[in-house]
Amino acid sequence: MELIDIELSEFTRRSRSLVLAHADSGLRRGLEYGERVILHTGGDEYRTAVVADVDFALEDTHYRLILGGRVPAELVPEKVAGTAPSLSGRVSVHDIADMLARSGAANRIPMQRRAAQRLLFDR
Repeated sequence: MELIDIELSEFTRRSRSLVLAHADSGLRRGLEYGERVILHTGGDEYRTAVVADVDFALEDTHYRLILGGRVPAELVPEKVAGTAPSLSGRVSVHDIADMLARSGAANRIPMQRRAAQRLLFDR
């Protein structure tokens, strides 16, 4: 899995989508459609993303990335190195963090909780 350093604007965070030029990515190889990457968005914030579109032009290649969930900083080295998940049949904390990051559920749960609280208490 590739690690890309990038700054995300507030608009990009809300829209959960961005376009990245290959020349600006710092990558040695091109990304493929459907490939998962990790974005380092500053400080200890890391997020997953998936390549949703690849646009080839004469001057550069552009990737449209769909943002996923946050990844705990301590899990990033494992993800980038491609360490295999647990195969013992048991689910580890790392497996759960990976599933949440892939689904984006880590970002949706607090919003759903706030919406439910508004329904209950804003009467």
